[in-house]
Amino acid sequence: MSAKQNKLFTIPSATAATLAFLGANAHAQSSVTLYGELDTGLAYVSNVGGHAQYKATSGLIDGSFWGLAGTEDLGGGNKAIFQLERGFSVTTGDGFNDHPYYVGLRNETYGTLRVGHQYDSVHDYFAPFTLTGSAGGTAFAHPFDNDNANNAYLARNSVTYASPSFGGFSFGGMYAFSNGAGQFANNRAYSVGANYQSGPFNAGAAYLHVNGRGNTAGGAYDTVNLPGSNRDVFDANVQTQSTYGVGANYAIGDFMLGAAWSRSTYSGVTDAGSGSLEPSVGFSNYEINGVYQWTPKVSLASMYTYTKGSGAHWHQGALQAGYQLSKRTDTYLETVYQRASSRVPAVINTSDPSASRSQLLVAAGIRHRF
Repeated sequence: MSAKQNKLFTIPSATAATLAFLGANAHAQSSVTLYGELDTGLAYVSNVGGHAQYKATSGLIDGSFWGLAGTEDLGGGNKAIFQLERGFSVTTGDGFNDHPYYVGLRNETYGTLRVGHQYDSVHDYFAPFTLTGSAGGTAFAHPFDNDNANNAYLARNSVTYASPSFGGFSFGGMYAFSNGAGQFANNRAYSVGANYQSGPFNAGAAYLHVNGRGNTAGGAYDTVNLPGSNRDVFDANVQTQSTYGVGANYAIGDFMLGAAWSRSTYSGVTDAGSGSLEPSVGFSNYEINGVYQWTPKVSLASMYTYTKGSGAHWHQGALQAGYQLSKRTDTYLETVYQRASSRVPAVINTSDPSASRSQLLVAAGIRHRF
């Protein structure tokens, strides 16, 4: 039996007959599911600080994690829900705080309200139209994951709402508190998004705004990685971050054609380590991608992204082939190439910066879901 088929419940003690009745009733109304994924492989990176790198990898597509999800039927179309996920490295055993955990309420008519550590609206309504947010995965992120399409960060202290679908249209939003006394707007965030689907056509848009990012330890977000002027990357505190994006895809038989555009701006930037002031920076990402289910077992995916920065730019192309060994296990081959303009780093997501203007990743991996 799979882990997803296991259901856990507790019942009060009474007589044997009452126990049997209550046990059956609890089983019908509530459930807890254990699930997860292991993703690992081997990779070659052409330039890491001027040297070729051969490494064992963890999570080049989805990352490895385990999770618990549960529901309780409250009657009248209402349910209590929760989700708890934890990321980790298969190769080192290190734990990562890069997955959601929340508790909430769901109503069939009015939608879902959740409180906890959660994805923002960029992840929910924009990212699925990028290849990093769909079949491609982690290594296919835009430079520095500047628009969070690869969900590099989640919002602490967050309240989210997601509507049901109204004739193919749905929407949602998120507010993340700073939790600072007398600092309501220092390291707080909010986002909104919407989606529309009709037959083979699907489109979405999202907006995220953050004030005082990284300024406090218990606020909405930690620091963000930004490119330095000497082909380096630094941790930055940012007084104002704004990200917005739109995307769409269209299914033509077994082929899915997609396109996405996003814009991220960071102003009031300081180096979190040294405290020195740094220039404001903006990124515009233009992506076109395609996914083809060649056979029931073989899938192909590709993308090209042009990222225009403040006085800099990046070209990035990627290919991926997947082979389904079973319903739960698949293997993949992928390659990502990035070329940057002068004086800024080329950095493929999950890699360290190149010493030159270019970087190449070639990798093979295996995933198992449970």
